[in-house]
Amino acid sequence: MLLPPFEFHEPLTIEDALELKKTLGENARLLAGGTDLLVHLKKKLITTKNLISLSRIKPLSLITREEDSVVIGACTTMAQLSSSPVIQEKFAAIKSGCDNLGTHLIRNRATIGGNACNASPAGDTLPALLIYDAMALLASSDTKREIPIANFFTGPGKSCLGPNEILTGFRLPIPGENSGAHYIQLGKRKSSEINVVNVASFLEYDPGTGKVITCRIALGSVAATPIRAGKAETALLGQTPEETAFFAAGEIARKEDCRPIDDFRGTAGYRQAMVGVLTKRTLATAYERAGGTSL
Repeated sequence: MLLPPFEFHEPLTIEDALELKKTLGENARLLAGGTDLLVHLKKKLITTKNLISLSRIKPLSLITREEDSVVIGACTTMAQLSSSPVIQEKFAAIKSGCDNLGTHLIRNRATIGGNACNASPAGDTLPALLIYDAMALLASSDTKREIPIANFFTGPGKSCLGPNEILTGFRLPIPGENSGAHYIQLGKRKSSEINVVNVASFLEYDPGTGKVITCRIALGSVAATPIRAGKAETALLGQTPEETAFFAAGEIARKEDCRPIDDFRGTAGYRQAMVGVLTKRTLATAYERAGGTSL
């Protein structure tokens, strides 16, 4: 299966890429790792006259630690993220998401920006971005803006990215002490199948009172976009982090926060049941990583 003909552009700066996108308009698509886009082009699911590759724009492939945040360039690959010391130390759920995406070969090409722009409800790094309160960094030839990652996704395969905008990266606040996170994905076959359910949880507790002071839970594959489990999060705040509280949060996420559908990968009922199980498990591991006792 061959790629259709197109003009290939390799700008060296973000400014040049933005100018190309503005000039070519709807006749151009942006290329990061290409693990989804090139397949769609081969299958003729999409067409384009121009591809603008972002791979030679060095700032887009950097992981930069600032005073109170980390900036991840949109073209940073899953393999880069997984091996990064700051990601391993501070953002374990992102590392887990990267490690579970595709095969080794795909992880060396697939990018976190491409995963976000693909906007699949089942995207492996998207629940982790949600629980770390990431900000999406968007740029056009005229303006720059930052938006909460929760506002970036507008539907299956759709985002708020404007026609002349490029997603340049993500800004993640560095988690505080006594916090931890975890991500689990459930697929029919490891590394080679779209997720049936994927869940990430972030938990922070007060060592003085022993109570939960921050909780963020994100669910994938159970709604039109990756979503936060707001009711489950609220129920856990102020609670003692223990098995019964995590089970109760999982039940709320299962019953009230998710909106799954039936498809060939699994039924809505099965997805709901697994939301409860994976929420409980991710919360327990997040608490353990925050310095709590193993449950």
